Amino acid sequence: MKLSSAVLGLGLSLFAPLALHAEPATLKLAFFASSKEVNYAMVIKPWVDAVNADPANAVKIEAFPDGALGKNIQAQPQMILDGVADIAWVNPSLVPGRFAKDQVLELPGLVKNIGDGIKLYSGLLEQGLLPGYDDYKVIGAFTNPPYHIFSRKPIERLEDLAGQKVRIVGPMVGQTVQSFGMVPVLMPPPEVVEAIGRGSIDAATFVPAALIDFGADRVTTTDYLLPLGAGPLTLLMSAQKYKALSPEARQVLDKYSGSWIQDLYLREVTRYNQDVITRLRADPKRKVIDVAKDDQPKIDATYQSVTSAWAAQSSENASLLEKARAILAASGN
Repeated sequence: MKLSSAVLGLGLSLFAPLALHAEPATLKLAFFASSKEVNYAMVIKPWVDAVNADPANAVKIEAFPDGALGKNIQAQPQMILDGVADIAWVNPSLVPGRFAKDQVLELPGLVKNIGDGIKLYSGLLEQGLLPGYDDYKVIGAFTNPPYHIFSRKPIERLEDLAGQKVRIVGPMVGQTVQSFGMVPVLMPPPEVVEAIGRGSIDAATFVPAALIDFGADRVTTTDYLLPLGAGPLTLLMSAQKYKALSPEARQVLDKYSGSWIQDLYLREVTRYNQDVITRLRADPKRKVIDVAKDDQPKIDATYQSVTSAWAAQSSENASLLEKARAILAASGN
């Protein structure tokens, strides 16, 4: 009897490590657009692969690109809260009611490049200056490079923008192009090609990568490289879901959040956008127009006017703009 008990005890001790090793937490990730889109292919997919390959084996992310969990880009933040997805790619510019103060990131001329944008967005979040994020864990905070204008109509000078109906991605870009005489139309990127094709709009504000990713290069011929404001982008997770995970799972997610994914985005998306501009310049069917030097004073004055008007809307806006400039100055920009 004693021998049997000893053998049984030894057997249980051998299997104890297996019993204590929990299955990895499974999380659903939603991406509203194609799996070939640059943000997914070059950033999100490698991030998912890195998390899933982590030796801790504490997290398994199941990715659902191509709008498999929902194609409505404005609905992505609510999908996270409703449990449709645990993680999703979010464009705050298209849901300004939820992320109202993110407009500071869109102010024309403030963010010069992706590196600036990441530093500013991350800095504002770290200081708790952007409302709307309490229900989320921010896995990564990014910005586009500044938007340009891509049109089916000729553009040689700034004055040629007047009267053109242009797709915009957020209210600040809308106010900026309106100041140049354009007619802004808020529209998600997947609708642009059809809208230009049927003449509902003449042009679109896009970053170079999105021009290609959403096929708008097929319906436009003029690329006017006027650097408008940038736009925030973020990979968000349900804070409630994150808090419910094991410490090991949270540690893995933390390892690949923040600088890990932001550095990846900075490197890959910057390179891709630069490559697109190079290809556009080499295409004989397209006309790439840089801003004329004598148009720059009017552009600078317009940017200052739009920025001042936003700051004047409230003391909160004015304070946020001051702090945003301080963050950029502290980072050497």
